Formats: sequence, C-alpha cells, structure tokens
Amino acid sequence: MLYFAYASNLSKKYMAGRCPHAVPLKKVRLKDHKLTFNELADIVPFKGEDVIGGLYLISKQDLEKLDALEGHPDLYERIMVELEDEEGNLYEAFVYSMVDKKEQAPPESYYKILIEGYKDWEIDMERLERAKRFE
Repeated sequence: MLYFAYASNLSKKYMAGRCPHAVPLKKVRLKDHKLTFNELADIVPFKGEDVIGGLYLISKQDLEKLDALEGHPDLYERIMVELEDEEGNLYEAFVYSMVDKKEQAPPESYYKILIEGYKDWEIDMERLERAKRFE
C-alpha cells in the first residue's frame, strides 16, 4: 500500500528504523492542504496551498507499526488522499492527520528530524519554516 509522509517519517533514516521494509518511491504533492503544527506536524485543508512529502510503499506489517507509533486512532486518524508527482501522475495513498487541532510549536529535537527529512527528499524548507511560524 502507499503511504504519504510529510513529517518525521520523511527522514529516511528515521523511517527505516520504524519500518525497515518500507520503500521510498518519490516526492509528491498534496494539493489544497497546508502543513501546520499541533506540537507535532499535521495537515489541514487549505485552498491554494500544497504539502510536499514522500511516497512510500509499505507492507501490512509496516501499517500496523505505523498505526501504533502514530497513536492511531486516538492521536492521528488515517485518511485517503490523492497525490501528484512532478510529472503529473496521480496516486491514492493514506496519510495521518491529527484528530485534535490546536496550534502549538514543535519541540526542537522533533523539528530537526523534519529538517533531515526535507533534505532527504530535496524539499524546499520554506513551507516547513512558515508552518513553524504559523503563517
């Protein structure tokens, strides 16, 4: 199955520690959503904004691990989204979105993992920095 990572699981090293059999595929875009922080990273619908992240191929066992690690269904819910790659190809994947929405700055150690992931996938840091400033 396909999984869209936009936060700490963007770090290929971090994700490999969580789900060693997950296969990073490509950079993709989630349209009409915005990255925000509710202490941890989250996505919210927002017309005209995009969230850039990584598309992974994962197994059922990986899904079970991620559900436990992401606090599904209490902290994060799983939703299906349509994603687009740089060539315009479309993909259906699941993504985690926080159940409770309350803006709060991320811990610095967590934010550093996100920076590592953005570098791994060659994603422009602008959206991440704007999210941290709640813009």
